Amino acid sequence: MTFFAILAALLLEHFRPLAKIWSARLARPLQFLAHHLNAGAHQHGILAWLISVVPALLVTGTIYFMLSSASLWLAWFWNITVLYLSIRFKSCTLAAESINRALTENDLPRAQGLFDAWRGGERVPESSAGLLRATMESLVTDAQQHLFGVIFWFVLLAPLGPVGAVLYRLTCIIAEQWHTDTLGEFAHFSQRMLHILDWLPTRITALSFAIAGDFEDAVFCWRSQAADWANHNQGILLASAAGALGVKLGLPLQHAQGEVWRPELGLGDEADSSYLNSTISLIWRALTIWLLLLLLMALAKQAG
Repeated sequence: MTFFAILAALLLEHFRPLAKIWSARLARPLQFLAHHLNAGAHQHGILAWLISVVPALLVTGTIYFMLSSASLWLAWFWNITVLYLSIRFKSCTLAAESINRALTENDLPRAQGLFDAWRGGERVPESSAGLLRATMESLVTDAQQHLFGVIFWFVLLAPLGPVGAVLYRLTCIIAEQWHTDTLGEFAHFSQRMLHILDWLPTRITALSFAIAGDFEDAVFCWRSQAADWANHNQGILLASAAGALGVKLGLPLQHAQGEVWRPELGLGDEADSSYLNSTISLIWRALTIWLLLLLLMALAKQAG
């Protein structure tokens, strides 16, 4: 049932992607908590994270067990509903493809506007090459936080229903809202929790990219380049994806506020529009690997 819940949610999200992302509505409550609970101490960040996450997990789990006691089908539909609300990949690929089309048509201002609308809050690169690399990188990291990470934690905590998916997505959202550069020690715990929850699924996703692409180059880039990236988990993902695709990512980016230095990731060619489509294909191939493994696990469980 776990496999088919994931498959159903993926099909729903692919053919009927949500126009509005519910997680955006959490920004104001999270900022409210940070404003009222942040007294500059680490323990206040822990308390705020627990207040934000634990009630949602209790509600999600309680609904699941109540529905399970009435009907397994109702519990299954609850799993699908929560997964559908948690997974966001089709809308990400549509945004990336729109940026790619604008760049192909040499309409840099429109591409920058689309990137800003998609990644609101991030600095927009000034060059076409930099914008394309940033788009590819965002697509890879979004695939982890909106797709692979959600599936991993849903499967791992499947006996609790969709609690794992909610735990992971809320942790991602809180980490996006609470930054150590603006909130100091208050945000440290939320960033640490995301790092912990992402540690294993990130490496499984990176291995999936290697299997789905150029394995040797992906592993080489993972081992030799990932540690240079500021966020080590993201560095593993991006280095593996770049190596699997045979393209260069990272590199310094010029923004309106100045240049941001970033290490080079990957091997081979400079990124062009064809590589963005290749990135989407790589993610789909990696997802297919995950689904096949989950199907084999489901069949083995039935046979046992």
